[in-house]
Amino acid sequence: MKQMCIALATLVALAMAVPAMAINVEWHGDLNNRFSFSTQADTSVRTSKDSEKYLGSNGRLFSNGKITLPDTKKSKNDSDFFGEIKYRMHMVVSDDDNKVKGVVGFEFGSAKFGEKDAADFGGDDNIFELRWAYTDIEVPFDPASRLTVGLQPVGYNALLWSDNAGGVKWTRKEGKWAYSLGWFRNDWNGGKDAGGDKKSAYDDAYAADLTYIFDNGNSLNAFVVYMDQGEETIGLTFADDTFVATDEVQDEEIWLGLSGKGAWNDLSGMFTGIYLTGEVSEGDYSQDRSAFLFHGQIDYTVGKNTFTLGGLYASGDDDPYDDDTENFDVIDISTSLFGSVIIFDNYCDDNSLSQAPYLFDQGYKMIYAGVARKLNAKTKVWAKYFWHNTAEDTWLGDDELGHEFVLGASYTIMKGLTADINAGYLVAGDAWEAIGTDGDGDDVFRTDARIRFKF
Repeated sequence: MKQMCIALATLVALAMAVPAMAINVEWHGDLNNRFSFSTQADTSVRTSKDSEKYLGSNGRLFSNGKITLPDTKKSKNDSDFFGEIKYRMHMVVSDDDNKVKGVVGFEFGSAKFGEKDAADFGGDDNIFELRWAYTDIEVPFDPASRLTVGLQPVGYNALLWSDNAGGVKWTRKEGKWAYSLGWFRNDWNGGKDAGGDKKSAYDDAYAADLTYIFDNGNSLNAFVVYMDQGEETIGLTFADDTFVATDEVQDEEIWLGLSGKGAWNDLSGMFTGIYLTGEVSEGDYSQDRSAFLFHGQIDYTVGKNTFTLGGLYASGDDDPYDDDTENFDVIDISTSLFGSVIIFDNYCDDNSLSQAPYLFDQGYKMIYAGVARKLNAKTKVWAKYFWHNTAEDTWLGDDELGHEFVLGASYTIMKGLTADINAGYLVAGDAWEAIGTDGDGDDVFRTDARIRFKF
């Protein structure tokens, strides 16, 4: 009875205090329903799982998991159709002056219809992910500074690290300058040893960036990220799907980058340049990292039409047996930003472009061009072309993956609710064909559609 009285008194006190606290609560959502059809189900030659550590070399894959090579040759009953949901929601609680803000967000999905433990007939099980759980605080003695603590969006360069991580980040913005410092922790061992006394049990990342904003709104951003991935016992997966355990591997990586974006009348553009250095050690043997990535895109708007021209180059490793590792690696990004349907799955926003598996130890080079037209305030259509290649010849002696042609349309049904569809066709290049059975790969057709409600 005494405990009940204490609980009731506490609730009454809180209820009386709420008006004085002036708390604001916002609820946001991104409810994404996607459908896809492809003539070939196994075309994922370009993405990696966030939970795996990779080091690609000479067409083989080092990993602490087991990966199989794709087959670009279409076989009987090889087409694929699926429906998928990915529902993301988050709540923001803040005071009237926005001096403190708490954010909690979760995701249900990616769950394909009928998938075991995800979205089967009963719907009894689910795939649930806590995406955000952080507190954002204005530093009392310096109102221009904020401290973010918890599981948060990292927010560094979109071609290096754009997902979430647990850690602490300090940001400051004053006048034309903005800068940040951050420490984040990742664990490739299932989380059971995170924060323990063994350095090999977890990974640490340290990041800093500096942004200058011009009077016209254009900006330049310089950044550095250091990641010590600790030691990990990994294995070697050969092309015949056999797996052999290897030695302890430690991977230290340092990314140095510069990016910019701007607009000048009807012309806009952006660029990113990143240099990767560091060292990969396996027992008494080590290799120095030396790799780079460059991406640039310009857009020109004339009336209702916008013309796009862009390119990407990520260096590859031309000799896996020397003392240098020259293939570019990233931490965690989305591959959807290019608009490629076949290779980069542009309606999926949680794939990661990586040095591996399979082809990316040979790097990547791509040129793309497109045009988009606004038919009216609610409707947009577009067409794009991509030329996909590896930066270095693959282990099979070729570098051209192929030519991809994309058509798409988007319609705004009502505020926050959109319907989108696009289709891509890949004309197979020599490298794509060489990966197929007996060196005979096939062209690929794929179409994706989605109904998306954002609020």
